[in-house]
Amino acid sequence: MEHFDLVVIGAGAAGLAAARTAVGLGARVALAERGPLGGLSVNRGCIPKKALVTAGRVHRLVRQAGGFGTFSGAVRLDWDAVQHRQNEIVDSHRPFATELEKGGVRVVLGEVRFTDPHIVEVNGRPLGAERFVIAAGSQPVVPDLPGQELLITSDQLLFLPDFPASLTFIGAGPVALELAGAFSDFGTRVTVLARDAEILPGVDPDVARNLRKRMEERGVGFRLRTTVTSLARAADGVHITFDSAGMANQMTSRQVCAAVGRRFHPRTLGAARIGLEMGRLGLRTNPYLVTSVPHIYAAGDAAGNRQLTPVAAHEGHVAATNALRGDIERADEAVIPQVLFTTPAVGLVGMAYGEAPAHGIQPAVARHDARGSSHSVATGEEGGYFKLVFDQDSQRLVGAQMVSPAAEELIQLCALAIRARVPASVVETQISVHPSRTESLIRAFGPGPGAVAPPAEGAGVVKSRL
Repeated sequence: MEHFDLVVIGAGAAGLAAARTAVGLGARVALAERGPLGGLSVNRGCIPKKALVTAGRVHRLVRQAGGFGTFSGAVRLDWDAVQHRQNEIVDSHRPFATELEKGGVRVVLGEVRFTDPHIVEVNGRPLGAERFVIAAGSQPVVPDLPGQELLITSDQLLFLPDFPASLTFIGAGPVALELAGAFSDFGTRVTVLARDAEILPGVDPDVARNLRKRMEERGVGFRLRTTVTSLARAADGVHITFDSAGMANQMTSRQVCAAVGRRFHPRTLGAARIGLEMGRLGLRTNPYLVTSVPHIYAAGDAAGNRQLTPVAAHEGHVAATNALRGDIERADEAVIPQVLFTTPAVGLVGMAYGEAPAHGIQPAVARHDARGSSHSVATGEEGGYFKLVFDQDSQRLVGAQMVSPAAEELIQLCALAIRARVPASVVETQISVHPSRTESLIRAFGPGPGAVAPPAEGAGVVKSRL
C-alpha cells in the first residue's frame, strides 16, 4: 500500500488548491477523483454556465440590433453550435493529470471510499495517509415528490441535447435564475416556481424584487408562494401539479429543472463508517476546517460554507496548510464579493442591513436606481439598482447589494471600499467617468449615510447568506 503525507479527495477548486499547497509545503500528496478533473466549476458550473449566459445575451442583442440602426436577415439559433462552444470551453479549462503529476501530485482516478480512518480505496487500490482533505464537491438536491424521475438538474440542463421550447424551474435561487435568464434570452418560454414570498431568499427583498421585475420585463414568468405536488409524463413534456398561494394549479412544460440547491453527499465516501458528521450543507467543521475526525479536514462545498469557487480555493489552501502545519490559519470569508450571473447580474458583498446590529453596527442604508441614467439611455443597457449599507458612526461602507449588467465589476469596488475602511465621503467625491456605470454607483455613496432615510419596510429583514 502506498503511503502519503496527505490524500486530497476531489479535484475541483478546493482539491486542486489543497494539493498544490501541500506540494509547496514539501508533502507527498495524492489527489483522488472519481470524475473529470476540474470539479463542478469547470465541468458543470461556473464555466459552462457563464458561456451559456453569454451566448443567450448575444442572441438577444442580435435580435435587438435593429433598435440601434443595424439590420440583417432573420435571426436563427443553432443550438448545436452553442453546445459545441460550451464543450470546447470546458475542455480548454480542464486540468491535465500529467501536468499535476509533473508538479509533484500523484493523481489517482476512480471511486473513493474510506475503509479505515487512515486508508481510502480508489477503485480497490488502497492509499494510506496521516492526513486527509475532503473536497469532493456537491450534488443537486432533487425534491422528493411523485414523478421526481422526470426532473432534470442544472447538470443536465447546461448540456441539454435538444433546445426546449418551454422550461420550468422548481426553485428560485441563484442557479435557477441564472439559467432562467439565459434560456429566456434564447427564446424559451420560462417559468420559475418559487416556494417563498420572493425570489433569492438570501438577498434583501427590495433587491430581489428589483431583479424579478426586470426579468419579468424580459418575459420570464414567476409564481411565488408555490409548492409543486406532483409530476407526470405528458405528450408534449411534463405535466406539473402545484399549489400557488393556496390554490391548486397545473401546467405543462417541455422540461422541468430541479434547482433547489446543492449539498455534499458523503455516502459513497463511507463517511459514517469513520465517524464524519454532517452539518447543514456539508461536513461539520470548525473555523480551521477540521471535521469531527481530527486528522480529516474539509474544504469547498464539502465543508458546507459558502458555495463559491474562490471560497473553495481559499479553503483548500487553508485546509492543507492546517493539516500539515497544525491549525494555524482560519478561513477568512468576511469580505468576499459574490455575483449571480442572472439577467441582469446581482452583486453581493459584506453585511446585509439586518445583519449589522448583531455586529455592533448602527446601520444606515442608501439606495440609488439608475434607470434613465445617461449611460443607460446612451447605450440602451439597463441602469443598475444599488443598495449600500453604512456604519452610521464611522460612515464606512459595510455591505452592498446591487442589480446591474456590470455587477461583476462594480461589486469589486465595494469590496475594496469595505476592506480599506474608506469613509463614504472619499468615494462620493471621486470624479467618475461620464457616462459610465461607475458614475451611478458613486452616486449611491452620497449625500452621505448620515442623511439617508431609514430603509423601506421589509428591507434587510431576511437572514442573508453573505
